[in-house]
Amino acid sequence: ELRQLIYDTELNAVVINTKEPFGPRIYPELKVLVDELHKEGLWVIARHVVFQDDELAERQPELSLKRASTANWKDRGGHGWVDPANREVWEYNLDIAQKTLELGFDEINLDYIRFPTDGDLGNIIYPSWDGLKLKEEVLRDFLRWFRQNLRSQAPYAILSIDVYGETFLRDFAGSTGQRMTTLAPEVDVVSPMVYPSHYRSGNFGYTNPATQPYGVVYGTLEKGQLLFANAPNTIVRPWLQDFHLGAQYTPAMVRAQITATTDAGNHNGWMLWNPKNIYSESALLKE
Repeated sequence: ELRQLIYDTELNAVVINTKEPFGPRIYPELKVLVDELHKEGLWVIARHVVFQDDELAERQPELSLKRASTANWKDRGGHGWVDPANREVWEYNLDIAQKTLELGFDEINLDYIRFPTDGDLGNIIYPSWDGLKLKEEVLRDFLRWFRQNLRSQAPYAILSIDVYGETFLRDFAGSTGQRMTTLAPEVDVVSPMVYPSHYRSGNFGYTNPATQPYGVVYGTLEKGQLLFANAPNTIVRPWLQDFHLGAQYTPAMVRAQITATTDAGNHNGWMLWNPKNIYSESALLKE
């Protein structure tokens, strides 16, 4: 059904999960699928979850964030995390990404490229991060190292990162380490998750931002442009909301976000997110 949706509409790319919190999902049969998608003229993106990693944290607990009791620390959703500053964690993720590119993927899209933001944050013990280096510097160094090593194998590989939409609203890293002026120069594409449902009441003057898809997306992308002065070659390609949260999302509301993206001067595409892969076909232009 998804492939038919792509054939029938303006969509021209697919995102496939290749590493999730429960481990990598790369297998030889994927190459057949990627080759088929390429024959159909599609751009194929590998979504790669980085530091939220249950599988690695359980298998190698010395890499896991800890609690004072020495037990593995978990976030509010029960997921384990590994230390963003640990070189072995870096190498593990690079190895998976390199194997992913060997299957023919065009782009590595790093998700959870951040420090934890929920759960008992005050009780985290990091095995490698000393707390002195800024979080944004830890992530910057990882991305710089990661892209350099990825390009040594695949010179034309594209590296993108998913970041919170709020990172476009001010030049500040917060608890995540996702500071755009620091991270944007290290990647080819930045994909802010500008889901209106995720904005706080009062953002852009809206009582319920979820009901204002155009204004939230336009306002975020327009404001974020100021943070890319030192990254003129980095593309912004947002994630847009196509799911019900904060409001019943109609096709018109999905289309409003697409329109806002281009109206804000972003002509490098957009991506739709629905956790069940059920998308609003009538929001899309027909081919």
